[in-house]
Amino acid sequence: MTLTAFLLERIAESEAAARRQLQGGGHGGLRHGADRTDDAVYRRDPADPVRVLAECRVRRELIVLADEATGLDETVDMEREAGSRHDSGVHYVGDRILRAMASLYEGHPDFRPTWRA
Repeated sequence: MTLTAFLLERIAESEAAARRQLQGGGHGGLRHGADRTDDAVYRRDPADPVRVLAECRVRRELIVLADEATGLDETVDMEREAGSRHDSGVHYVGDRILRAMASLYEGHPDFRPTWRA
């Protein structure tokens, strides 16, 4: 399993739990306006399912941006003829972003020690 696949699975788990809660699986059923995942109202409760879904969208976007950052790093390295970073131990910016995101799940059974930030 890749680091990206690991993160996408954790995001999918959070989304599924939030959707179950919105469909009445928790906190007494569907609340007024709770089915709207694009709700622009700030929600203080970090367990609010609408907020959780919004955070999942942001985490998915961060994964895309991390991939783009790695691509830019690789391009710069090629232009400078710097060679591969794989042997140097210096991680690409995108990889560092993904590792930081994954650090939240360090206790998960699928987490790999090589993903530590």
